Amino acid sequence: MNQLNFRKHIRLAPDAYNKGNAFFITIVTHEKYSWFGLHAELARIAVEYLCRTADGRDTKLFAWCVMPDHIHMLLHDENIIDFVRLYKGRMNPQARPFEKGRLLWQRSFYDHGLRQDEALNDIAMYIWQNPVRAGLVTNPSEYAWSGSAVWHEWASFL
Repeated sequence: MNQLNFRKHIRLAPDAYNKGNAFFITIVTHEKYSWFGLHAELARIAVEYLCRTADGRDTKLFAWCVMPDHIHMLLHDENIIDFVRLYKGRMNPQARPFEKGRLLWQRSFYDHGLRQDEALNDIAMYIWQNPVRAGLVTNPSEYAWSGSAVWHEWASFL
């Protein structure tokens, strides 16, 4: 088989996304371009649209962080693939005015379904510490593009 025509399948089996698990998602910008680092207004829009998309789907958005070239999120949704597809699709036209002709997203996304022994708090802290590890801030609370939409609902999810 021609290696150029072969594409590795990185998605789990479809039923794996419907087991009621929370997922840790990473969406990377095309060629790891620093879209959100160069355009603070686009980072603000990314947060706004993430929260809007979650609200519109009854998604539990436990944690997020919009980094210069990627977005982390911890969420529970009935269909993770549809959630990411919808979010990325809604963000594409928002990015065009900032840099015409440049693609916003890398193809696909990374997902990790949390196992029962993995604590939401631990993954959320990992997400919120991302700007500290990158040297953007010294304390996660200083970073404008991270947060949680349902912190008060965690107890009911666990």
